[in-house]
Amino acid sequence: MSDSSIQSAFKASRLTSSTFLIIEHSDSYDEHPYIYAKIIPTANTILIVDTGCGGTTNNPKINLKSLRRFIEVVGVHDNAGKPLNEGGSMGYAVVLSHCHYDHILGVEQFANDSPIFVSSHSLDFISPANLPIHSLCQDLGIQTPQYTTTPISHGQEIQITRHHPRSSSDKGGSIDTKIAESAVSTGVVALHTPGHTPDELALWDEEEGMLYVGDTFYEWAHIIFPVEGSIVDWFQSVDMLINLIHASTKKGSAKINCGHTTAGRPALEVLQGARDFMMDVLSRRERVRDRFEKRGEVFEVYAQEGMRYSLACPKRLIDTAREKQRSSGSGAEKL
Repeated sequence: MSDSSIQSAFKASRLTSSTFLIIEHSDSYDEHPYIYAKIIPTANTILIVDTGCGGTTNNPKINLKSLRRFIEVVGVHDNAGKPLNEGGSMGYAVVLSHCHYDHILGVEQFANDSPIFVSSHSLDFISPANLPIHSLCQDLGIQTPQYTTTPISHGQEIQITRHHPRSSSDKGGSIDTKIAESAVSTGVVALHTPGHTPDELALWDEEEGMLYVGDTFYEWAHIIFPVEGSIVDWFQSVDMLINLIHASTKKGSAKINCGHTTAGRPALEVLQGARDFMMDVLSRRERVRDRFEKRGEVFEVYAQEGMRYSLACPKRLIDTAREKQRSSGSGAEKL
């Protein structure tokens, strides 16, 4: 297939000298997930943050649906017109921000030869027995991906083994293209941020001042809590991230990158804006704009004027957070 005949489900643009944003733009679920690819030259590896919807699309013109193939064969304007991993010369390591289907449906493309890092905070939540339910794959009637995970602790730096491509003279045809050696530092630290889901994971790249927060929040689309979420945990996680940025030498320049709609935006501004909006919801300064039932629960919808921040959440989670706020005596701006 010639480059001119490729119609890809993905598009990519540069965020930093090492990192690219990949958007799955035509998925059939209307999620348009944001995927991040950070090149780690010392490990000859690309660190992938989330894997999107697996190229599932209703657009008949799209003929390239594999995230991995896109990375290896499609030229990117911001990369001098070259693929991000031309010919697959670099290896991969994948971090899943959480287990929802629109972040994991492409993971099997990497699972045979790449580590798949996940939060160790709630491993039972993402166990093979529970993953079909908690990924929402069962609700959608789609097959749940199968993959082996590498749990990572809060505050742990992600380390990966340097990738060594197998030369054309190598024999045996094994898919294992790596040679065992000492792990290489990526400079990226994992942070447990339960709230949206118990297994939500953020990443902090101190050198580049880049914070990746998955679906903890974003702008210009509903911040969504599933029935397994917790607003109480969410506030604790967001406060931890705000404190992290305040303590960083990158405080003034740090950027935030979310699982949808928001990338490369000022971290503190977006963090504080999302927190203030959620506090307005709990304090009833924002009014309920809609109600609906989903997965056996009543959901409420709130939205700022202008729609920068909005929320769709089980009423039960809001009531629980309001009761926690009242019982703790913390005052209106704390939880």
